Amino acid sequence: MSGMSGKDSPSSALSAVPADAAAKLSALEAENARLRDVLSSRQGKEPTYSGYLYKYRPFTSAFTKYQWDQRWFTLNGTALQYYKTEKDAVYHPRGHVNVEGCIVEWEGLKKGAYWTFQVLDPRTGASLLRLSTQDKGRAEVWVQHLVDAGCHKRILNASYRNRSPPRSADIRWNQSATSSPACSTGRHPPPSVPGSVNRRLDLAQRWVASAGASAGGADSVSTTGYTSESGLSEAGTEQPPARQASNLRPPAQPADKAKRGPILGSTPMHTEVRSSLLDHRRMATTQHSGIFNLMTVVLFAANLRLVIENILKYGILANPAGWVSAVVTPKGNVWLTLCWLWLAFAVFTAYAIELVGCARLEAERKAGIAKRKKEISPSDAKRRAAAMGRLTERLMWLLNFANISAALLFPCYMVFATNADPAPGGVLMLLTVILWMKLISYAHCNQDYRMARREGVLRPGERGSDAPIPREGPGALAYPENITLTNLAYFVVAPTLVYQPAYPRSSRIRMRWIMRRVLELLFTIGLMLFVVEQYTAPTISNSLAPIQQLDWPRLVERVLKLALPTLYGWLGIFYSLFHLWLNILGELTAFGDREFYKEWWNSTTTDDYWRTWNMPVHKWMLRHVYSPVVRAGAPRMTAMLLVFFVSAVFHELVVGLPLHVGMWSPVQWARFWSNPGLPSWSSIQWPHAFFGIMFQVPMIFATRYLQAKIQNAQVGNIIFWVVFCIIGQPVSIIMYYHDWCVLNR
Repeated sequence: MSGMSGKDSPSSALSAVPADAAAKLSALEAENARLRDVLSSRQGKEPTYSGYLYKYRPFTSAFTKYQWDQRWFTLNGTALQYYKTEKDAVYHPRGHVNVEGCIVEWEGLKKGAYWTFQVLDPRTGASLLRLSTQDKGRAEVWVQHLVDAGCHKRILNASYRNRSPPRSADIRWNQSATSSPACSTGRHPPPSVPGSVNRRLDLAQRWVASAGASAGGADSVSTTGYTSESGLSEAGTEQPPARQASNLRPPAQPADKAKRGPILGSTPMHTEVRSSLLDHRRMATTQHSGIFNLMTVVLFAANLRLVIENILKYGILANPAGWVSAVVTPKGNVWLTLCWLWLAFAVFTAYAIELVGCARLEAERKAGIAKRKKEISPSDAKRRAAAMGRLTERLMWLLNFANISAALLFPCYMVFATNADPAPGGVLMLLTVILWMKLISYAHCNQDYRMARREGVLRPGERGSDAPIPREGPGALAYPENITLTNLAYFVVAPTLVYQPAYPRSSRIRMRWIMRRVLELLFTIGLMLFVVEQYTAPTISNSLAPIQQLDWPRLVERVLKLALPTLYGWLGIFYSLFHLWLNILGELTAFGDREFYKEWWNSTTTDDYWRTWNMPVHKWMLRHVYSPVVRAGAPRMTAMLLVFFVSAVFHELVVGLPLHVGMWSPVQWARFWSNPGLPSWSSIQWPHAFFGIMFQVPMIFATRYLQAKIQNAQVGNIIFWVVFCIIGQPVSIIMYYHDWCVLNR
């Protein structure tokens, strides 16, 4: 820029364009310079400090009462920035505050669990960011880093702010919208601010000023209500308590507001340029809770009408006692009872097999010592030790394969051969698959530990390794210290499918919390049974004729009518299983890591859903299927196909086998052998769960393509809900019912 001539300077260029274009050009140049500074500061050095904090927002919707959102914060010099998650830190921050010269206010413990502090504007006292964390030490570290970045620390008197500032005191605009240059939020701040935002800022400033005046004068705005860490004022005298602070209220009519005169026939009613409330320029600063309340009322009224209509048409069909009886008493099927004993025997067998592995490993160590005493050459000793290790692992593989396969195949055969009822058969198959996955993880993890012992290294998480160990619980273990029956028994009952010697543990068991969750679980199960018997069963029973007649309009109507109760039942299964039951089990076992699911409801593509919907299965697939295949040199696409194939097989085992449809039906096989030939289309019974899961692979690429084309996360989320819940699940249920009717007619 210094080499430019006078005629090429920016000022001469601006003089050659109209005034409005020159203003826009100047604004763009300033924004470009700011973005260059932000980019250079972020690329030039690592953040001073970073971590997750809860950020306060004064606005809530009708669907949630929570005003604290977890955000990822980074402190770069004097710039405090925040993002939605840690992985979003590579993008533009959602907001940032220049903390130099600001006040960091320590509020202390709130609601008995959250240590709270906030960053205040030094001139107006308005809150720029209010943050909290459940760890006192982490909160103190954040405050100290803010002080090091240029903030002035103040401790809030308990009686100063019993009432939060008014909602209109929220400041969510950049420096062009406020008188303070400290605060900036939003990815693309608007170039101008509506008058309502200016009035909000004025109200916030007047409220803070009036609060300071009532507690000790207008000049004490930045210090009234605070004490230094020593409890003394700047003059060295003890500060008196603010007696009037507990009665602070926003002024009903600020003193500096001009009084409105009489409204005459010629009084101007339109005095400023304002956008409509639903305009995109005012949407961010407008409350919409009333609209959400309306949507909630409409949804409740519509569903209430459906409930009344269904009861008037069918009467009360729900019979919870019959469901409980079907699950608890399997109608004299003794073989299913023996299957539970078989699964327990498989657990003890897995423990015995690992004891054999420990003994073989110890024998290898002793053989190595004996070889050194016999003065065998190092190369021969290493070769013989490797041969013994390979023999041990082959033996362990055969023993584990036989035990794990028997644990799976025996219950499958009993459910198939005895034509077990769907309810007890489904429960047995679900727990059999869970135990099968646990035993594979147990064998695979210990096999890796044996390999590490032969190499003389420690795996992450073992005692003595550099990796962090769980802070609570019995502490880290080193193989073979973990080969105990108690350790295996804890893994079998813990709400996880991935084995490791030690887990993060909670400090205590909350019995009253467990009782509340148990009551919620019973209520949710009862509600699901009511939905299934009262809505789902009559709807699918009326869908058989359209399928057989290929009446597509009526079939589409059946699918759409079934979509709502199916969605409610599926959400009930998610809430009762992943949130209630797994948390109850985690509380009883003091299991600390309870991230059983993530924000799958915000998924924009199919693969996002499968990575966040079922975290125990996702972690198991990642550790024991996907990663070993990739390490073996296979392409990632092959590994993904194998993951979905394994998932499809076990979905079919859990769903299709207890229903005895398709290839799992003894009656179907008898009909096939008695009447050879090509069956008709209506009599073909397919493994719908298997093909439904495998169909997710092309759906992944389709939703990725649509997301890349649309570039809109909301549209992608809508596509996910329509394809997965409105169409996919009702169609699968109807097809399974069709097969059931064809089989039992």
